[in-house]
Amino acid sequence: MHSANSGFKYDVSVVIPVYNRAELTRNCLESIANAKTRASYEVIIVDNHSTDETPALLAEISGDMKVLTEKSNLGFAAACNRGARLADGAMVLFLNNDTEVSDDWLDTLISAADKHPGAGIIGARLLYPNGRVQHAGVAVNPEGIPYHIFQNFEANHAAVTESRSMKAVTAACMLVKKSVLDDLGGFDENYKNGFEDIDLCLRARAQGYDVWYCGNTTITHREESSEGRKDHDAQNLNRLTNQWKGYLTADEDQYLSRFGLRINWSATGGKYETLAASAPADMSSAAVSNQTDLLDLAQKQYVNGDYTAAAETLQNAVSSRMTLGKEDSFEMWQLLGNSLTRLNRSVDAERAFLKAVEENTNSERPFLGLGSVAMLERNWRAGEYGFLAALTKNPSVMRAEFGLGICLAEQNRHEEAILHFVRVAEEEPLNSEAVFYLYRSAMECGKPEHAIAALSTYLQAYPEDADYHFHLAGAQWKSGSLDEAAETCRRVLQLQPDHKGAKEALSHMLSRIGVHA
Repeated sequence: MHSANSGFKYDVSVVIPVYNRAELTRNCLESIANAKTRASYEVIIVDNHSTDETPALLAEISGDMKVLTEKSNLGFAAACNRGARLADGAMVLFLNNDTEVSDDWLDTLISAADKHPGAGIIGARLLYPNGRVQHAGVAVNPEGIPYHIFQNFEANHAAVTESRSMKAVTAACMLVKKSVLDDLGGFDENYKNGFEDIDLCLRARAQGYDVWYCGNTTITHREESSEGRKDHDAQNLNRLTNQWKGYLTADEDQYLSRFGLRINWSATGGKYETLAASAPADMSSAAVSNQTDLLDLAQKQYVNGDYTAAAETLQNAVSSRMTLGKEDSFEMWQLLGNSLTRLNRSVDAERAFLKAVEENTNSERPFLGLGSVAMLERNWRAGEYGFLAALTKNPSVMRAEFGLGICLAEQNRHEEAILHFVRVAEEEPLNSEAVFYLYRSAMECGKPEHAIAALSTYLQAYPEDADYHFHLAGAQWKSGSLDEAAETCRRVLQLQPDHKGAKEALSHMLSRIGVHA
């Protein structure tokens, strides 16, 4: 859990801009008040000159809340900036008033920020009231237009629950470190109720900060309930695409292809298509007349991202008196463990994986599952044992090497972690996560030379990745290669002229090189 920095009264300041729709604001505030959380927080309401019952509602609420009443409707960006200036939290969370939060929502987002210190902005998984996905991160299509990828997917689809780095996330629920917000100067108020959040994320990335999508939150969003929300979309998009021309390159495939998906774009929009064989229309266990087909059904449900249905199918199977071969029994317990892990049911998932171990003591797969469950619980020592056991069964499993490296790094055992990250990077040189974690551990333990080769190899394949060039410059500098570091910083600025981190680093490097010359 993040603890408030010196000089801050709270862990988080929750800033909520409002304009009319008092009933939504009431529901939002009640959900925040009723949600369980360990983090300390304040709520800052910026009333954009509401003309309904909103002023009366805000007048009757007490607690750690500040209300800023404007004389006119400033719009989303300006209201958020005004509210952030009043913040006494180490982090600022921008939240729409048409959202409702759940238990541990704030703790989960803070935990993501703590786990990914390079991320300046954290976004959340948002669901429509019907339980379908509203936001799971922002991707860019082939036309250079940012959009909400995986919109209307099932909430527990693997592509939705996966946390990852992305170009942008929505400010409907956006956690920003106060220092980063100050560095960026807040939202660009030239945007009128749209795309200012995308612009903020792009500016953050241009200055060396990562943007992280947190897939294990549960927040309901009614989306675009404010009056006039879409009135300026055309001019906002035109401003964004002109300002970030050359940077808004298509990146949707890297999120889609990993889950066997693609989008077929046409004049009327995009349609998701599967690259794998489609599942049968009836995906219920009741539709299967032969019990021995239950495992096949569950596998199809799992591939299609319906983990709840897969878990129910498998639990029905294992609780029945059906007789299965040892191999099928192992697969059933293993898949049940995977499904329950996706549903964040850690205790039940652990039991299923242990049952799978009983059925097949030679397979590394249940130990991988046990390691993953331990990581969900942030039990790094248990995760270490699980991944070590998996490697004992199969030394070539890079997923176990990577998981072991993360568990060691989280215990500040960076020198040990480096060995595992190096192996993954050698086997999978384009695995950006492995290369980044190798870089992070190498810098943490003062052995930057271990990261230079992996970063250089990665950049041969992705020469336009300014962030990884910046990492390389840092590793080169720490290893004593001063001139090379300065040259790499220049490369960062060629790719992103506004990269503030590179500007400051190059200035420092040149001053030090002058001293040593």
